[in-house]
Amino acid sequence: MSRKRYNYIHRLVEKITTSPSNNMEFCYYGHLVSLQSGTTDYVDVTVYNTADRYSGETAGFNFDYWTKELDIGYTESDRLFDVIVQAFQRIYGKRNVSVIIEEEENFD
Repeated sequence: MSRKRYNYIHRLVEKITTSPSNNMEFCYYGHLVSLQSGTTDYVDVTVYNTADRYSGETAGFNFDYWTKELDIGYTESDRLFDVIVQAFQRIYGKRNVSVIIEEEENFD
């Protein structure tokens, strides 16, 4: 089984960070991408498996442009997690991006 490469993620992050609006939806390499934000300093991103939002999510993350905090809520694989982090670090520098990892809560 071949491993997914997520080549489009680097280009997607560049598009997101240079977008004039943080409130829009668009298709990108066969994936629906939803950007939501109440301010220009923050964006919440959801990447869906296909162009249909009901196909499930590939990744969900948000980025604070002011503090350079990348909060990754969900990725379908550890590889995708790494690719998203690398894409932001390539734009803003490794030392400038803080990565926040949301841990799943266990209710035992």
